[in-house]
Amino acid sequence: MLSKRPTCAFLLLACAVALSVSLSTDRLRAQEPSPSFDPQQVPIPQRPPFAGLAAQSYAQNCAPCHGPAGDGDGPAGAAADPTVFSDPAAIWDRSPAELFFVTKFGRIENLMPPWRNSMSDQQIWQAVYYSWSLHTDESEIAEGEELYAQSCRACHGADGRGDGAEASGDLPDFSAQAQMIFASQAQLEQHWREIHPELGSDWSMSQRKAVLEYVRAFTYEPAWAPFSVSGPGTIGGEVVQGTEGGPALQPSEVMLNVYQQTSLVETRTAMTVAEGGFSFQDLPVDEGFYFLVETSYRDVRYTSPILAFSGPEFTEDRSGPERIDTSLPVYETTTDPQGIHVSRANWIIEHEAGALLVGQLFTFGNASDRTVIGTREDALAGPVTLGIGLPADAQGVEVQDGLIGEEYLLRQQTLFDTRPVRPGAGARQIFVRYRLPFDDDSAEVSFPVSHDIQLLNVLVADLPDLEADVAIGGELLDPGGQETIQGVSFRRWSAPVSSGLPLQVRLRRLIPAGGADPRAEREPQSNRQMPIAAPPLDARVPVVFGGVVTLVLLIAMLLFMHRERNRRPPTTAQMTARRAELIDQIARLDDLHALGELEEKVWQRERANLKQELIAIALTHERVGEAK
Repeated sequence: MLSKRPTCAFLLLACAVALSVSLSTDRLRAQEPSPSFDPQQVPIPQRPPFAGLAAQSYAQNCAPCHGPAGDGDGPAGAAADPTVFSDPAAIWDRSPAELFFVTKFGRIENLMPPWRNSMSDQQIWQAVYYSWSLHTDESEIAEGEELYAQSCRACHGADGRGDGAEASGDLPDFSAQAQMIFASQAQLEQHWREIHPELGSDWSMSQRKAVLEYVRAFTYEPAWAPFSVSGPGTIGGEVVQGTEGGPALQPSEVMLNVYQQTSLVETRTAMTVAEGGFSFQDLPVDEGFYFLVETSYRDVRYTSPILAFSGPEFTEDRSGPERIDTSLPVYETTTDPQGIHVSRANWIIEHEAGALLVGQLFTFGNASDRTVIGTREDALAGPVTLGIGLPADAQGVEVQDGLIGEEYLLRQQTLFDTRPVRPGAGARQIFVRYRLPFDDDSAEVSFPVSHDIQLLNVLVADLPDLEADVAIGGELLDPGGQETIQGVSFRRWSAPVSSGLPLQVRLRRLIPAGGADPRAEREPQSNRQMPIAAPPLDARVPVVFGGVVTLVLLIAMLLFMHRERNRRPPTTAQMTARRAELIDQIARLDDLHALGELEEKVWQRERANLKQELIAIALTHERVGEAK
């Protein structure tokens, strides 16, 4: 079952996926031209690429220009000249290798950006064949298969390897990647006419093309093809007792969830053997497949980290038969919450007319070696493990990774979490957001502190004449300086806070109800206007990402706040200025990465965020143009 929580999906995709972008014509054309096609720069696929694995990548990276169905009608493609993948004529004279080369190295003169820094070679091959699939369909290839069976299979073989029962001489191998990726459909058809002019001489051109599409499918799996979740990979490990002095573990069931991108495609089960060992074999090692091992102990579910055989997201690149070993600790349970603490909290306060927008991010730890399962509170339906006090006037309370009334309960301005808290420094992250209305142009807010917080950062979005004080238990904190997150300027206060001491925030010269945001006329800020929604993940996936980097969660908080505050669309001049600024930022990021001064994952994450905003600007610009 798919989750109804797209925010969690956004966090994962923000960390792992580079989004596509409409780049500035002036900036791109000022760059050096893209390199000419060089076959030596095209790697040979080690396995037939599975086009279906690139469906999500195409939608995010390609469809904004090429269109969702390959019709060249994407909202960001108006200024470019995107290939119309749905048109067979556009593909007829182009080989898969040429498409790979352009995808990897770009075609700047046509505003096609290079993807070599944000996609692996295997991911590019998957995207190339997904795009290739758009100009044909299942019925055409089925027609080609029937004609091939009648006239070609006897010699060329069922798999195109030239090993048919009537084969003679040195027949070409249509499944050989090293030859086929460099041949266009036009070249295959010409070779056909030269070698076998009599074969298919009474067929129509559409029938000949159908046979050629079937022959091409010997080298890749079309997007619609059913696939077998199998391969040379093995995932093994042990379920171990994590509580000191805990009883020896009995044999138990372990499940392996297999994901294709964000969709759960298969679940396998196995019983642990001696010393808790388990093993799952015959697993796909292609990029785009992710794995999650889970088991239950004392009615508490435990999961492994996300595992992958290949790809930059979770493991180093690998190929061929592989093995991944993982450990899955389980713990005894307790109702004693003494080990629970907040290691870090980040609270963001933004502004809209007549209200504050508040986002609070808590990172909870459990210092004990037992899972806290909670105690029953009066007037609540079941046991609760964590409680977060909210200000008295908080309205529209939402939680990032669950629903109030299900995983979370809200009673008398306290938000309760009902889920067990496993041992560990970052056992749980909770992100809660809400509004606080105020009168006139000032607000005084008392934030309850329900747990000891080792370090609390309070970030208040700046306004031109803002007056702000932050105090703990009546004692004023010294400001800690300015912070900029996604282009938004914040004032910062930082300090440890003891449970029971409220944090008071006094703000003056705010935006009154009905007033205009004075920042609206400033230079446009990053991600202030147009966040992008992402498809939902399977409900089990977000649990694994409880330790997602704080920066990404802070960005997610800002996306919500800026979506909910000033909805006035940006002007064309603002969008143009911001687009140029973002392109400069992307170029600087790429330079730092090329010089080795920026870590791979940080570079990918920041680049994806910038591209996300660029695509949003392109979509908004398109809507503005249509409105005119």
